[in-house]
Amino acid sequence: MSTENRFFHLAPEICSLIADYLPLYSTPSTLLSLALTSRNISDAVLPIIHTRLVLKNETEAICVLQKIADDLSFGSGVRELHVLSSLSVEIRKQKQSKDVIRRIEDVILKGHLPFIHTLGIHLAKGWFYDDDNEFKPIKGFGQLSKKFWVKLREKCPRLRTLAMKGFADDLRKSWMGKSGCFQVSGITDLTVHTLALKQSACSKLLNYLPSLAPRLHTLNLKPNPETPTSLTPILKLDFPCLRSLSLGSFRDVDSEQTIPFFLRHPSIEYLNIASDPLSHRSWFYSEISVDFLPNLRYLTVNYTDALKFAPIIPRLVSLSIHNSVNLQIPFLLREVLPNGVPDLKSLVIGQTPKTFHAKQKLNGSHRWYEATDGTFHQEDRYKAHKTVFDGFMHSIVRAAPNLEEIAFYCPFSLADCLSKMTEDLNGFTNLKRLYYSGPLHSSMEMVPNEELEMFAKEAAALVRAVPSLDSVTHAGISYLPYLTARTKRGEDDDVVGVDVGKGYGMVVGFDEEAFPWAPEDP
Repeated sequence: MSTENRFFHLAPEICSLIADYLPLYSTPSTLLSLALTSRNISDAVLPIIHTRLVLKNETEAICVLQKIADDLSFGSGVRELHVLSSLSVEIRKQKQSKDVIRRIEDVILKGHLPFIHTLGIHLAKGWFYDDDNEFKPIKGFGQLSKKFWVKLREKCPRLRTLAMKGFADDLRKSWMGKSGCFQVSGITDLTVHTLALKQSACSKLLNYLPSLAPRLHTLNLKPNPETPTSLTPILKLDFPCLRSLSLGSFRDVDSEQTIPFFLRHPSIEYLNIASDPLSHRSWFYSEISVDFLPNLRYLTVNYTDALKFAPIIPRLVSLSIHNSVNLQIPFLLREVLPNGVPDLKSLVIGQTPKTFHAKQKLNGSHRWYEATDGTFHQEDRYKAHKTVFDGFMHSIVRAAPNLEEIAFYCPFSLADCLSKMTEDLNGFTNLKRLYYSGPLHSSMEMVPNEELEMFAKEAAALVRAVPSLDSVTHAGISYLPYLTARTKRGEDDDVVGVDVGKGYGMVVGFDEEAFPWAPEDP
């Protein structure tokens, strides 16, 4: 049997192994494409799709959750349930509401998802405030009942991954603190991102962690508590299995505690500590050593801490730097790290142009720039105001020539990118995806038609000018999905235009995310 024929007769268990190695965000589409190759492959692959449900909108979620409610055998085959949903006006106005949250509650309490090990609920637009009506509060939605949380472990005994994003507590009468959502035992991967969390509920969240600590692999917290909250309760714990740590919206950081904490956790591979922008304290009081966090490959930090991490940045695959000014990021990657970062695949640039006055104290990085001939200089303080279009990108290309994706959280427009940056972008040998913050909108639906047309026109021009690009994403949208232009290619792989539609965030380092976000600039 030829190699091609052997592929078309893969055993179902081999197809299942292949699926396990796919990034979660692309699993459904990849498996559906694979199913089209032959009847044998289709018979093996289609059942696998239903084991990892990635439901990307309200309509899709309601349809599939109804199928689970009606068919116990279908629900018994599900192992992972990931739901991203807005709350539409139509559903909100129904007298007996059957929104996505109520439906998830219903199928789990009925025992129709007995074998799931992963539950991810991501709430988008419309659950708590009416974006189209002066942001008036919406009551009675987006809350999972106490009965649900009490019964969750009983109804889903294999549950080990729990993700809650986009929920909001009632700051007058906390439902999250009383519901029991921070009491589910046996969780090894925990994500909690809330729009607001009453302080009493935040205390319960922190008190919940010691019971999970011995087995926790992923801890991703962005609770946005009502008052500044200390990280000390977390930094005192030991997480012997921890691989991924993200801590956002915590303002009280004690740099004397951070290094001892991280020295106790050498297994960390992914670290996000770009915390609250109102806190200007560094996480580290001194530069770290080259053998610090030996497994770290993905890092998100503010610029002040990026300098401390300089000895280990060359081994990173993904780097996100926020709260930098002028050309500080090129300064770090070119002057501080003269050998650059050739292994870097993903870079997020959070930057603000800034002019400094005579009495302000400056260090060398505020006025640094690199000339096109590769020599380093100091700009006059009154001319130091630099955007990413002012001698910025040629330094990035020289430092990180193998980038596959890049994001800009700074003053940025596709028009300026077309006129001032395309030559530099073509210097990257593998650049596939570009993201930028753009004009802020709450959702794709709120983008005016004129802006959509301009985005399509400019994105098409950009991918023609930089033909390696597969997509351009406007990530200045508060709720997923983002606005994305995907490159269309002809028979000879020539760019023929773009398809504009829904998209998601950066993918390097986010294989386990069903709905990747572009990292937010704090």
